[in-house]
Amino acid sequence: MRLIYFDFPGRGEAIRDALRMGGVAFEDLRLSFPEFQARRAAGQLPWDTLPVLEFDDGRQLDQSNALLRWAGAEAGLTPVDPLDALRVDALLDNIEDYGTRLSVSIRVSDEAVRAALRAELAERWLPEWFRLLERRLAEAGRGWLVGAALSIADLKAVHLIDKLTNGSLAGLRTDALDDFPQLAAWRQRVHAERARRLPA
Repeated sequence: MRLIYFDFPGRGEAIRDALRMGGVAFEDLRLSFPEFQARRAAGQLPWDTLPVLEFDDGRQLDQSNALLRWAGAEAGLTPVDPLDALRVDALLDNIEDYGTRLSVSIRVSDEAVRAALRAELAERWLPEWFRLLERRLAEAGRGWLVGAALSIADLKAVHLIDKLTNGSLAGLRTDALDDFPQLAAWRQRVHAERARRLPA
């Protein structure tokens, strides 16, 4: 089995994490953009997008949230309680919504349009999202976004927040979490748990 994605975290890293935490053997196949374009042109991807999970018999499945749910189930990173599982699903969709806002600002070629989109992200959408995530943490009351343990929702959220604050995106603040101390503490907790559970 192989997970096919680009050589950066993006929508693939939480899936990689879950597979590794679950002890699922897989090939981490990382494509360059020209390699991705060649596979797409040859009709080798189910929906012409990545990530794709390819099984040894040639079957391919895609859609990042669906793959993450499957990998999370394999790793015990999906709550057993049906309502908590539903909360995780809702969060995955919410995280995808905010990730799409970022993706639009990456794909646009006009520099002025990109700057305007990034300004709106920095001034409106990210503070709104961080505030709502802090509220979710407070409601959950156990240090995680859902339930009493790390879940795939935590993994997906932390990788997006890392991208938003790592300095690689012009117009976005690296100190954006300074205004959200509970979220900053949660981020440290997620990374500590990742380090503990991921194979060396």
